[in-house]
Amino acid sequence: MALARSYKTGVFDSATWTATGAAGTVTTPVPILYGATGSASSCNITGISAGVMGAAGFPANASVVVSVNSVSGTAAGGASATVTHLDAGTVPSSTTFLTAGGASPTAITGLTVGAAYWSRVISFTAGSDYGDWESPGLEVTIPSSSKFAVCVTASSAGTSTAFAAEIAFTE
Repeated sequence: MALARSYKTGVFDSATWTATGAAGTVTTPVPILYGATGSASSCNITGISAGVMGAAGFPANASVVVSVNSVSGTAAGGASATVTHLDAGTVPSSTTFLTAGGASPTAITGLTVGAAYWSRVISFTAGSDYGDWESPGLEVTIPSSSKFAVCVTASSAGTSTAFAAEIAFTE
C-alpha cells in the first residue's frame, strides 16, 4: 500500500499535451508553472526537472536560475495544467496548477515572487537541463493553503526563449 498519492504535472500538460515551452525574455523571475495547494493537504515535491528548449538567440556566458518559490497575489493568464497519477490511484490531486506553456502558451501574471523553496543554476543554452529527485524525508514541502510557482530567472535576457519544467509530487 502506498504511503501517499503520487502525481506529476508540467509546462507541457495543458488540456492537449503539447511540447511548447513557456516564454521568458527578461532577467526577473518568470512563473512558468503555478500551483495552489488545497486547504487539507500539502504538496510534497519529490522530483523536479527543467530545461531551456530553444531561442532565436542566446546571450553569451549566461545562466538561468530555475526555482520553486512561494508566491502571493491572484494568478491570471496561463492554462489549466493536467495532473497525472503516477500510481494506480483515482483520487484527484487537491493541488491545482496553471501552465504558461502547452497547447496555448500564455504568461502567468498577477503574482509576486517570494522566497525560494528550491533552486538550481543551469546554462542558458539550447538543450540545457537539470533533474533532481529528492531523498525521502527531504522533499520540498509546500504547506496546505499555499501558492507556489516554478520560476526561471535569466542572468541576461534571451530572445524568444522557451523553457520547460515538470514536477513529481505526493499528497
